[in-house]
Amino acid sequence: GGRTHKNKTGFEFARFFPGSEGMLGIITEATLKLIPLPPYRACLAVGFGSMREAIRTLHAVFKAGFLPCALEVADAFTLAAAYKRTGSERLRGCGAHLIVELDGQKKSVAGEIRALETIVREQKPLFVERGLGAERCEAVWKIRREFSYSLRDTGLTKLNEDIVVPRGRLEDLFRFAARLQQKHGLPIACFGHAGDGNIHTNVMVDYTRPGAKHRADATLDELFKQVIAWGGAITGEHGIGLAKKPWWTLAASKELRELHHRVKDALDPKGILNPGKFL
Repeated sequence: GGRTHKNKTGFEFARFFPGSEGMLGIITEATLKLIPLPPYRACLAVGFGSMREAIRTLHAVFKAGFLPCALEVADAFTLAAAYKRTGSERLRGCGAHLIVELDGQKKSVAGEIRALETIVREQKPLFVERGLGAERCEAVWKIRREFSYSLRDTGLTKLNEDIVVPRGRLEDLFRFAARLQQKHGLPIACFGHAGDGNIHTNVMVDYTRPGAKHRADATLDELFKQVIAWGGAITGEHGIGLAKKPWWTLAASKELRELHHRVKDALDPKGILNPGKFL
């Protein structure tokens, strides 16, 4: 790091540490650069009858040239659980849900959110809720922040996977998740960051049922292998750790794995930093 905005004087060693899961060193101090928050926010919360309609709207938003600061999606199972927890009538029977947020200067954002709403309404959603300003945006986001708690309320064990797929594969992902549910008899709740293709895919398991662990393991194996086949990533946030270690050799090429080992050996020759993980 440094005080300049650009610096290509040698390698960017600081970038080795984020995501290294404690295997390259121990961070004892961090100096951060801060940027001011944009002065204004506006968002739309949009309900759809189906996930296909939501994904079609998502593509229309990007095709029109919008670059949202946040773009979240949720599926029918997640919304049904959220309805049960919150009692929000708008979620009743909702097949998919998007939150699209813009930020920047107030005059600019006010114009953009109107144009964005026009594009969204062309897709014939069930409803559109507008949030203008930070307070109203936070009210819209309140539902999104209930999703994890809503899934917990089902009483099922939530296996939360943070997979990433190319945005063009989002509809394929939701279809594939539906097929996995049917094949293995386990609900799968999908919600997350549609803007970058990082979808929290939650396999919901009742471990008191016979064969539940075997079916859950098979579901995850098929999910990860399909994500890799699409050119996606088996983890976008949480890391490999131990849980995803069995798929590391599928997710990374031989050359990339060897490079990881060389870096690890150079920085931790005794192998004492978080041993036993994927390296």
